[in-house]
Amino acid sequence: MKKIIIVLAFLFTGISAMVAQDMTTVFLSVPDEVLFGLEPEQKDRLLSNPEDTATVSVESALYAKIKRKAISPNYIWLQTSEKATTQIKLLPLINDSKIICVVKTVCGNICDSQVKFYTSKWVEIDQTGFMPKPNVDWFIKADADRNSQEFKNAYAALTMNPMKIKLFADNDSLSVKYEIKNYLSEDDYNKIQPFLIEEPKVLVWDKTSYK
Repeated sequence: MKKIIIVLAFLFTGISAMVAQDMTTVFLSVPDEVLFGLEPEQKDRLLSNPEDTATVSVESALYAKIKRKAISPNYIWLQTSEKATTQIKLLPLINDSKIICVVKTVCGNICDSQVKFYTSKWVEIDQTGFMPKPNVDWFIKADADRNSQEFKNAYAALTMNPMKIKLFADNDSLSVKYEIKNYLSEDDYNKIQPFLIEEPKVLVWDKTSYK
């Protein structure tokens, strides 16, 4: 019900939401709380020559260097430090307007991502209606014997559940990878590994939410 209310709100505000419908407009207006310290000319540089596969980069007061890793009319992926990336994606809604999805990922021994959604005017939206909360059970095999002591002992080691989330330049899907291997000790990982699905889980955008 909450998701339906959110989508209906976008339907009734569709005219105002049409302001930013391409990545150029969206990225040039990105606020500092999403990507801090970029001057307009630096944003222009990161948007330039989208057909160029070579790395495009700028330097800012906060970041030593920001590198553009990928770009499309609805997507941009930036390396903001040695350990951090920011992805920005325009997602279509059923009323032909769009919302913005931002994924920030920090990697050390493990990678973990944070997802946020915004209106085309960069007003943050509660993500509850647009994406299910990543869940470790997505990565447990369907035939795992959850009642076995072996499973219970292995599962008990999962005290943290880092998830690496990736958006795509050429489609609106989203993948979630369970980044548990480097978090656990080798012994603990070897115990849980037989119960795990190691391929990323792919969520499909249906113009109302990720499923």
